[in-house]
Amino acid sequence: MGSESQDRVRTVTSVTAFDHIRLDVADIDVAERFYADALGLSSVVRYELSDRTILQMAPDGRPGGVELWQEQDLVPNPHPTQHIAFSVSDVPALVEHIRALGYHVVTEPYRIKQETVAFVADPDRHTIELNDFQGRPTVGAPA
Repeated sequence: MGSESQDRVRTVTSVTAFDHIRLDVADIDVAERFYADALGLSSVVRYELSDRTILQMAPDGRPGGVELWQEQDLVPNPHPTQHIAFSVSDVPALVEHIRALGYHVVTEPYRIKQETVAFVADPDRHTIELNDFQGRPTVGAPA
């Protein structure tokens, strides 16, 4: 396949953006309070269906973010090694804020090279990484 053809395929078939990741929750209102009050996320869209409620939330109210999914008879069962990560400006301060609200801190802030990282859990035990991503290349910057 020629270079022009590869470029065309890449343009036509490539992903253009990350939108959301689904997180099953037991109580949509409890989950919404956590993501809004503890992490500062805003609602993107909410769907009320006969057997489920779906709420997308994101840092600036626009995707990408999380899709909280409460469904009749669905019991959240997060995998212990999977997590989602959010970029934050001050990891220790956000951890203290989350702790003050009564939520679980899984791992206290620690350093990996130039980055500060911590892990917290939402009310359904989904693990959430908080990371300042200091020292990582930004979009368009050389690695």
